[in-house]
Amino acid sequence: MAAGQAFFASPVAAAPELVDRHAVVLVNFRNRPLADAEKTHGLAVQNFFGARDSLASYYAENSGHRMSIVPAKGDGVFGPFTIDLDDSAACETGKIAELARKAISDVPYDRISVVFRTGFCGNWWGLGSMPGPVTWFHEGAVADKAALFHELGHNLGFAHQERELCPAGTLTDCTRDGYSSRTPMGAGGAKKGLSAPELLAHQWLTTPQTVTPIGSTTVRLTPLHTAGVSGVRAVDLPLNARGDRIVIEYRIPDAGTRDIDIAQGVNLYRVPAGRYDHAVMVSNAKQDDKAALGSFAAGSAPLTDSAAQLSIRVERVSATGADVRIRLGADAKTGSGKALPTARPSGKPSRPANTATPAPHPTTEDPAAIGTVDVSVAPGPAGQGGGLATTGAGPAAENAVSVGIIGGALIAVGGGTVFFLRRRGARGRH
Repeated sequence: MAAGQAFFASPVAAAPELVDRHAVVLVNFRNRPLADAEKTHGLAVQNFFGARDSLASYYAENSGHRMSIVPAKGDGVFGPFTIDLDDSAACETGKIAELARKAISDVPYDRISVVFRTGFCGNWWGLGSMPGPVTWFHEGAVADKAALFHELGHNLGFAHQERELCPAGTLTDCTRDGYSSRTPMGAGGAKKGLSAPELLAHQWLTTPQTVTPIGSTTVRLTPLHTAGVSGVRAVDLPLNARGDRIVIEYRIPDAGTRDIDIAQGVNLYRVPAGRYDHAVMVSNAKQDDKAALGSFAAGSAPLTDSAAQLSIRVERVSATGADVRIRLGADAKTGSGKALPTARPSGKPSRPANTATPAPHPTTEDPAAIGTVDVSVAPGPAGQGGGLATTGAGPAAENAVSVGIIGGALIAVGGGTVFFLRRRGARGRH
């Protein structure tokens, strides 16, 4: 587990079992039915509830089978039902959810996914209340597993996982640098598991799998999603008096796990105010457009925070694990024995967890996308995108709508949060 003086506290309690009785409701608008209701029904059954490579299997495997997504009744897919709206009203997501609920009023369920075809609302592919019980999908998105995994993640409270670039000597005074590419919530697509902070958010790592050093030590990390072996999967450290924390994981590509195409490496996340579901990956190395860099570039120096007297260095990695040297307090030196660098204030401090003021929307399209667009859709009428979080009906949680593809601006609307995101063009790649 560790070398040297290893003093650990293990703060993770056992997770309760979570069962999601899920209902997928297919909807026809008065003027625009589904393109192929039979095909969409079959895809929904397979991709939501299938035994392998489905929404259900993805969250079962990531949660250590502590979460079960099961059909609410029968095969879990209902309709299509024709609702009393034209597809020009497709951006009125709350009204659509209300009508979908009425269509299956005799079905007990925990969460509902509404699927429809429209020529409007082309600025999103899928939506998810965050946290909440509703997701919405364009018809083509039912074939897009990354979109399904992503939107259910919003239902569970997961925010988009960003990446930040930090100057030497600080892990908090950082600037936005794209997405982490380590999870479906960070533009990682369907072939990556959840990150360690996301697993910790729902207590999906067991007590022996998580450690909190209280003295300088070397921790041996087992690859996060490797099955059938014991070992520490995450380090969870306090960072400052604001309640921020640091989480460290090790990931390797492994076709036998959910990390099929993950980049190998040790990743470090800052958890703002203890909100694991809002964690941000941090690094001293700028993101490379040709490679999804982790926190530590090849041959990079330790990641340090002078205010917290913390130093983290990767000593060695292999297919079976990574040795990570953690220095705390007076022992927090770099590998050369020099004192930690003092970061120069940038004037742009990292935002706390309870604010909604990230970097502005990029002026160019994000280079990554959840999946290929299978239907042609046009933007909604002017102003409808901005009303996305205010047109909802029913539970308040449905008024906090997060649009799930990749890249975009975060805007506070009332008590909720709206992510406005746009897909790449019709030939966008994962």
